[in-house]
Amino acid sequence: MTRLGIAVLASLVLLPASVTAQERDPRPDAPNVVMVMTDDQTVGDMAVMPLTRRYIGAAGVTFTRSFVSYPLCCPSRATFLTGQYTHNNHVLCLYHWCGGGYGSLQTREYLPVWLERAGYVTAHMGKYLNGYGSEWDAEVPPGWTEWHGLIDHSTYRMWGYKMFENGRVREYGRPLAERARSYQTDVLERKALGFIARRAPEPEPFFLSVAFLAPHHESGYVQRLTGQLVRPAPRHRGRFRGTRFARPRSYDEPDVSDKPWFVGRWNHRLTDAEHLAIAERMRERRESLLAVDEAVAAIVKRLARAGELDNTYVIFTSDNGYMQGEHRVPLGKMLPYDPSTRVPLLIRGPRIQRNRSSKALVGNIDLAPTILDATPARARIRLDGRSILPFARDVSLRSLRPLLHETGGQGAGGRHKSEEGAKGQQPKVPAWRAVRTTRWLFVDYEGGQRELYDLKRDPDQLNSLSGDPRYRVRLRTLRRILADLSTCKGRACQEWADASVR
Repeated sequence: MTRLGIAVLASLVLLPASVTAQERDPRPDAPNVVMVMTDDQTVGDMAVMPLTRRYIGAAGVTFTRSFVSYPLCCPSRATFLTGQYTHNNHVLCLYHWCGGGYGSLQTREYLPVWLERAGYVTAHMGKYLNGYGSEWDAEVPPGWTEWHGLIDHSTYRMWGYKMFENGRVREYGRPLAERARSYQTDVLERKALGFIARRAPEPEPFFLSVAFLAPHHESGYVQRLTGQLVRPAPRHRGRFRGTRFARPRSYDEPDVSDKPWFVGRWNHRLTDAEHLAIAERMRERRESLLAVDEAVAAIVKRLARAGELDNTYVIFTSDNGYMQGEHRVPLGKMLPYDPSTRVPLLIRGPRIQRNRSSKALVGNIDLAPTILDATPARARIRLDGRSILPFARDVSLRSLRPLLHETGGQGAGGRHKSEEGAKGQQPKVPAWRAVRTTRWLFVDYEGGQRELYDLKRDPDQLNSLSGDPRYRVRLRTLRRILADLSTCKGRACQEWADASVR
């Protein structure tokens, strides 16, 4: 029996006793929610997305201190769906063999189930968790009314990918036949627009999840055949040819002696070839985001045309960031530095302020609690995050909460065909945990190495203070907080957040 069959059997047994009529019948004015998620997008990449900034940011709130707890695709998406840190949802890495992947996600109680139980029509289009359709048979996961899920490993192709669509597999194009109509981003856009057009006239509220691959690189197979990291839509190809994008102060950092051994292992400044490769990757990545930008605008316009925009929360974010030469790391994620952990987060919706920004420190553990706060849905597990709606409705609110980062170490990336290197190499990273506040970032690595950064004076994380005796007291305090957060569950995690709001 598949995991879906087990879940369905359990629901048939439990439904009469556990689901109330109120949960099945939402309020007539219950809002819709649209979640748009990209893959490996940095905050800097928002520079090439003017439509997203206009239709969500200018119409809502942009969070300038938004971070993911675990900067890796699959664990990050699991945190979004559960509202829990990795040490509580147990999705520890990319694939099942290392303790992660789709097979490790507990789908009996998570976001789409809570929403569907509350009477929502739910739909997902695009990338899901790693291993979906490969380590487990393709299925419609519990809680999703309508399902268009990309099948691993074809997820990592802009052409020639497969989707499991409401019970059947459909293939779109061939890897090297670059026909405009089957470009992955555009296909997902059309499916999202079609869903809105169908569901808007119906009385039930809806939750729509759209997960684009861009700007994540395509599979190593595609890269070898095309010589490209990720292929933009044909209409956008070459748009940034010759463009020189700004580089942060941490780019090709002159001195990395304060960094852990696995960063210092390069022990050389970036070569001319590496500079060129990084610039090429950045151009291709950003060209691939232009189609996403158009899709966001089209989704918002379709909501407006259907008369649903004023009663819909639209959220835009990414699952993690991406290193592009910062601290001499040519590419990758899974690192505690801001380019890896910091992500865009924009939200618009009922009673949210317009064209404002918030400095509240928020994380992807807060996404599920935010959606629950916006809707009549309720969770039946303990959530570690808290809603960001109060900060979106009053941007003068400040948060001093500490945020936990945690990873599974070297095996967590789970080197796989779908995750093959993108014309370069990422360091093998030992497991690490970190605590982030509005002022400090403290990192504790397996093996004993540590980093401490004063984010106010050193926002680019250039000079670690972990060895400076003047910061011993600060270090001890942050270590105690990190120890507490690393084992917290539910209310214990939330108490840290609630006690730090002013």
